[in-house]
Amino acid sequence: MKGVLLVNTGSPKTCARTDVKAFVSEMLSDPYLMTVPDWFRPILVKGIIVPFRQFSSTAHYKMIWPQGQKDSPLLYYAKSLAEKLEKLTKMPVEVAMRYGQPDVQLALEKLMSKNNRLHEVIVFPLFPQYAESSYKTVVDAVGNTFFKRAYPFRLKFIEPYYKHPAYISALAESIKPYIADNFDKLIFTFHSLPLSHVDAGWRKGKEFDYVYQTKETVRLIIKELELDGKKTRQVYHSAMGSKWLEPDLNDTIKELAEEGAKKLLVIAPGFAADNLETLYDINIKAKELFIKHGGSQLTFIPCLNDKDYWVESVAKIIS
Repeated sequence: MKGVLLVNTGSPKTCARTDVKAFVSEMLSDPYLMTVPDWFRPILVKGIIVPFRQFSSTAHYKMIWPQGQKDSPLLYYAKSLAEKLEKLTKMPVEVAMRYGQPDVQLALEKLMSKNNRLHEVIVFPLFPQYAESSYKTVVDAVGNTFFKRAYPFRLKFIEPYYKHPAYISALAESIKPYIADNFDKLIFTFHSLPLSHVDAGWRKGKEFDYVYQTKETVRLIIKELELDGKKTRQVYHSAMGSKWLEPDLNDTIKELAEEGAKKLLVIAPGFAADNLETLYDINIKAKELFIKHGGSQLTFIPCLNDKDYWVESVAKIIS
């Protein structure tokens, strides 16, 4: 019997400041995210970044956290995706988060409680493109947990699925309703990375080359939808310094607004589920910036989340 483990980044337990502070501290303590000397990382994270960032992050989480809902949007959609996938595939499916809860150990224990005759667990990191700060840190975390005890099953990791036909098809399906009307630009935005990470990945080859993989995803979507490439743009967002991937999303939408663009569509294909960066950084902050500089309408195309066609696509990818 096979089981499936869906793994994503994670989110705070609640949108209370103490929970947000704990989550941000754990996440930024990951050496794959904060590539500074080990001795300096705790000083930088706990002494400088977290004390200041906890307040703004808490305010932002409160803005995107559905009223009356226990889980964050990211965790809510992960659980819903797992339930639908389990029903479709007839395999036990559980969710784990790289940071926060549910963690990998808890998820593996839940899988075994669902079926104690598992011989293989398919680990599906919900990251289409490879990056050390997303895909690799998840693979390492799952592996480290797995080898701490004698689990009665083996692990099979799904590789980044940036060009898988099922993924491209699902993205195209999500975009179709939005391009039925006139628009000025369709913007594909991906999480920015330090240029040092990008260069290291490029040197290893295409299977580690983040920029190549993001561009290939965009190329395949444009081809699938038969779009005019001149009406699209690829950018990056959430850079944490000057030596990060560009062009920047906010700079781009500001320039487009000042050039006379009135209607933009924005999609973030690198995220499997909506989260703080899509629901606040894009759907609130970027939208306000576009209108401020003369634009009329910026429409964020939601992530694939738990859409039925995405559930079917995940089943194809893991098979």
